[in-house]
Amino acid sequence: MSVLFGHPTGNPNSHHAALAYWEAGGLEAFCVPWVPRRWELDFLKRVPGLRGVTERLERRSSPELLELPLVEGRLGEWWRMSRRLAGVGAAGVAEEANLWLMKTLRRECARSEVHAVHSYEDCALLAFEEARKLGKACIYELPIAFHREWEERRLRLERRFSDWLDASSVGSQRSGASSEQKDLELEHADLVLAPSGFVRKSVERFSDREVAVVPYGVDLDFWSCGEPRLDEETGPLRFVYAGHASVRKGVPLMLEAWRLADLKRAELEMVGPWQLNQRTRRDLPSSVVWTGPVSRSALRERFRNADVFVFPSCFEGFGLVILEAMASGLPVIATDATAAPEIVDPDCGLVIPSESVDALVAAFQWVAERRGSLRAMGTAARVRASQFGWDRYREALTDAVTRLG
Repeated sequence: MSVLFGHPTGNPNSHHAALAYWEAGGLEAFCVPWVPRRWELDFLKRVPGLRGVTERLERRSSPELLELPLVEGRLGEWWRMSRRLAGVGAAGVAEEANLWLMKTLRRECARSEVHAVHSYEDCALLAFEEARKLGKACIYELPIAFHREWEERRLRLERRFSDWLDASSVGSQRSGASSEQKDLELEHADLVLAPSGFVRKSVERFSDREVAVVPYGVDLDFWSCGEPRLDEETGPLRFVYAGHASVRKGVPLMLEAWRLADLKRAELEMVGPWQLNQRTRRDLPSSVVWTGPVSRSALRERFRNADVFVFPSCFEGFGLVILEAMASGLPVIATDATAAPEIVDPDCGLVIPSESVDALVAAFQWVAERRGSLRAMGTAARVRASQFGWDRYREALTDAVTRLG
């Protein structure tokens, strides 16, 4: 079966999906706005003020992708990036990229060799409508749980943590296409690809579409363990969180639990953008440090200098950062609203109920009481993460799509 595949930006999981189809002899084309070439990245690094942007763009680039049949929209993507950097019309940039992908997939879908179209939430509808007319299959990927599940949780969480939000935050914790578009995309799907059991359950609550769970992978070469810290046994117990500081990610729950746990000689570092009101950031306990966004290399160093990774999310698709932390040798505390039930076992961490302050308090205290076991748990976490290389993802994807064919 020949598949027309697309992604609105190009990220690691989409790259490996394209490679999976290519390796199986079933990729008609990979539609993506821009795959940066090495010379382009080298040029951008020399432009003052663009080094950070270039580091993020490197996630879109891979020499292997240049061997694939690509359909790109480079000029349009450069224009969108320029506007984003200038802060002019940046709010609609993601929607424009989604629209570019939908129109491109709709056009390319007319190829006689195409048997199926594979696209993502928020950027599939136009292509799926065309595929239906032409009698071709629709493969729908949900990188995060179904939006109707989120709407229920969002209302509950925003009522509970209204003091943490300002006017711009309410209702904006998850953006994208309209609810009507999301519903129609799912309705057209012949197969839904879900990265976790949590996503699968969210679909099955609202639809009878066929769902295949295809867990994402992790770059085991990049995310690796460092040397043991000199103060590992005697210094403060170091927890690290990575992700947006938002209600959806469970940050208010985490900080409330941190205060209640009242751990002695413990620190919590938060890495990522702050999306709550500024008063809450100013009121952080002295044992909590907010770092803000950092590069992948800098995040890896944060992991290597920590003892435990905590990820209290209330609503996810997978939570790739969990695997990245585990591959870096960290035991984890994560909720059941992520892929943690599938990837975290008792030897390397704790899976707790989402939205529960009591569960987080107990998890913080449980870890503190077992400090002497954390290195062994970190070793077990690395071993467990090694079972989720991207090769496994590619095999699971092609297996699921082959059954559809």
